[in-house]
Amino acid sequence: MAVEHQSSRSTYVIIAAFVAIAVAGFWWTWGRGDTQAAQQKKKGPVVISVLAGKAQKKDVPYRVESLGTVQPLVTVSIRSRVDSQVLKVHFEDGAKVNEGDPLFTLDSRAIDAQILQAEATLNRDKAQLEKAVRDVERISGLAAKGTLSQVQEADAKTSVEVLNATAAQNEAILQNLRVLRTYYDVKAPVSGRIGVANVRQGAIVRSADSGTPLATINQIAPIYAAFGVPERFIPELRAAGEKAAVELWFQNELSLSGGKVAFIENTVDPQTGTILVRGIFENSDEKLWPGTLASVRVTLRTDPNLVTVPAEAVQSGQKGTFVFVIENNIAKVRLVRVLRNMEGEAILAEGLNGDETVVTDGQLSLREGSRVDIKQRQAGS
Repeated sequence: MAVEHQSSRSTYVIIAAFVAIAVAGFWWTWGRGDTQAAQQKKKGPVVISVLAGKAQKKDVPYRVESLGTVQPLVTVSIRSRVDSQVLKVHFEDGAKVNEGDPLFTLDSRAIDAQILQAEATLNRDKAQLEKAVRDVERISGLAAKGTLSQVQEADAKTSVEVLNATAAQNEAILQNLRVLRTYYDVKAPVSGRIGVANVRQGAIVRSADSGTPLATINQIAPIYAAFGVPERFIPELRAAGEKAAVELWFQNELSLSGGKVAFIENTVDPQTGTILVRGIFENSDEKLWPGTLASVRVTLRTDPNLVTVPAEAVQSGQKGTFVFVIENNIAKVRLVRVLRNMEGEAILAEGLNGDETVVTDGQLSLREGSRVDIKQRQAGS
């Protein structure tokens, strides 16, 4: 009996121990959890740190950006129109030349002799013509008196007409020779920068040579900037016309403004879907040089009173594009419609008034009604 009593007592002790452990676990799980919840409630809701920017209402230019190439306004290849020898080169390679400046002098002794011969022939014809005219006057007087016949008078007048035609023919030959003489003094047809002289003094040039020219002149003041514009901008481009402002940027960060649209191609390139446009610049200081690559920005018009926000503020969701607007440190979702992005800004068609504060960083942690704290952007970030 004593053994049974002792076993029963041990069983009670084990059961009591289990009950104590269960009570302790329940308190640890639920009692401590309630305490943490109470502490959290005492601390308040979670506050999320974000970066923010401002929405602004302003006049926004409507621009097109492209890659372009600087091109000379005119390129002229200088070639010889006669066969001769170069007597003198009048310019230095790469020099600036003006229209009419001498470039090359060719040996013109043969053509000069032909001109002298033609002048002598013409003077002879004029002298013979003068004599024939005097003969007509004399014969007409004698014919009137009946001394000479009318046939003789008619023959004299015919001789005058023949000599007059001969003189006119020889005068035309002389003028042609004088025109040919100008080919031996090669002058600049346009103002601009001349390249390397491909012939030197003593060289023989021929009019039939179709290869390398004597030299090449590029007219660079004014000068073109050629670039392609997507075909969807053609209506705005044509509407803007010469009022469209053209600006250039280069790799060395040199920028140049003051250009205007001078030419729009009459056909869209079907392979690229772009149309060729040329902007023209005065370039009096020759900052633009033919062949240079440049970034081109064309301002077609200015749209007034549009709302802009930093581009990073705009997010995409199932309902469309939206931004988080901060009101009293609370984030609220606002659906917006974006017209276009330009220079780090999103230009909005609707959704904001232009005086809101919007979240620009930290949107992934936000939802409607989240409490936020606006932190300052660190320098250089």
